[in-house]
Amino acid sequence: MKPHKILVKRKKNFDLNYQKNKFVLFIGEGNKLDDEVPLHSHMAAFIKKFISKKAFKNKALNNSVMLDNPITLDPDYILIIRTKSLIEDKELYDFGKIIRKFRGEDNISIIWSIDKPFTSTARTIQLRSYVFDSLKSKKNSRKKSAETIFFVNEKFKYSKSDLLKNDALAEGVFLCRDLVNYPANILNTNQFEKELKKLNKVGIKVTILNEKDIKAIGMNLLFAVGKGSENPSKVVVLEWHGGKKGVGPTALVGKGVVFDSGGLSLKSSSGMVDMAMDMAGAAVVAGVLKSAALADVKQNLVGIIGLVENMPGPNALRPGDIIKSLKGDLIQVNNTDAEGRLLLGDLLWYSQLKFKPKKIFDFATLTGAIIIALGKEYAGVFSNNDKFCNEFLSVCDKANEKVWRLPMDKKFSDALSSNVADMTNVAGSQGSSIIAAMFLNNFVKKEIPWIHLDIAGVSKNTETVFSKSGATAWGVVSLFEYFQEFS
Repeated sequence: MKPHKILVKRKKNFDLNYQKNKFVLFIGEGNKLDDEVPLHSHMAAFIKKFISKKAFKNKALNNSVMLDNPITLDPDYILIIRTKSLIEDKELYDFGKIIRKFRGEDNISIIWSIDKPFTSTARTIQLRSYVFDSLKSKKNSRKKSAETIFFVNEKFKYSKSDLLKNDALAEGVFLCRDLVNYPANILNTNQFEKELKKLNKVGIKVTILNEKDIKAIGMNLLFAVGKGSENPSKVVVLEWHGGKKGVGPTALVGKGVVFDSGGLSLKSSSGMVDMAMDMAGAAVVAGVLKSAALADVKQNLVGIIGLVENMPGPNALRPGDIIKSLKGDLIQVNNTDAEGRLLLGDLLWYSQLKFKPKKIFDFATLTGAIIIALGKEYAGVFSNNDKFCNEFLSVCDKANEKVWRLPMDKKFSDALSSNVADMTNVAGSQGSSIIAAMFLNNFVKKEIPWIHLDIAGVSKNTETVFSKSGATAWGVVSLFEYFQEFS
């Protein structure tokens, strides 16, 4: 679906009869109506009288008040918000609670006189407008041209470029969510490839490596994961050349397991039902690259996505098999349900051999243990470089995507030792998210700053500031902001 439209219209005297819609009105400190709010005189008089009432002053619900059919005008309702609370309360400032009241798919008009949280308001409305109904026989009743109009006075200052960046971001977020929300019988590896090829249209170079290419290169770990499936494994490379020629790219590596049955280490039925979302890391990479291209981000980026399906079958990877990685290490596979780290290991090494990146991010719904540790509120972050990690954490905080850094300790890496090979892919249940990160660390050169994001808990079925339910596209906003701030 296409993102909600955000429009800005200047108007001297705004009358709520202007159109049938839903409205937001901001009032100043001390419950005072700003004289510069572009309201028609009779509506301004009514609002001033209402907000002077004791009942309004004592209202505590989210520092806001809902008015049902005020006087005899057309709108369904008006939401009145105290601007002081907006500026001081981070959650209100970012409009998560407010937009929940508006049901993002509906048209909204905002009567505006302050400019401090304008861009974040527009962004939140846009991102919360997402609806996934493409598989329903009866589509959502929302209008195709659903929009939010900001009615502002003639002196109001705003950045058109910021709104255009929001549009670009929304396109990437919606692509990511669509991909994650599709079931595995529709979004198999072949269909995923077709969706990624469409990124050619926004200036991204798309290269497909098939199974013959994968074997020739030596990505044996990745190939082994997908051997049990009828759907062919693939590696998709997405290149955005927005920076200076000759400058190494930032690599974004994504786990794209379109369905994870666990392989021969079969999951339980309850643990398997949502495993079509095990490609969320790949979807994040696709979303970030699309947003970066549409916003003309001045960076060189390369997305490297591994598309596989982890299924039991006559040719499936077996527990106990020993596979040679692209790096050259021999890996003893003791659990075929710890498959994500296998394909990521080959992809990380390939990214360094082929593209000489200056920094690396990887994204994966890697471990259930990260949900036990951090719930569905925080993504887990691991890094080999404090400066790089602290920069990214600061951006996540501003972008309202919660993240928590976990330690990387050699003791956890020691647990991966094997008597018959260079290392195993699992090492018990204690600290298993950290152990998975240490496995990946083995495939990253020490001199390259690297961040691993375990997004198993935050990718789907959790409400955030920017999403209501289903796929969240966690990470797209933070990465987009990171490339804006640290270009």
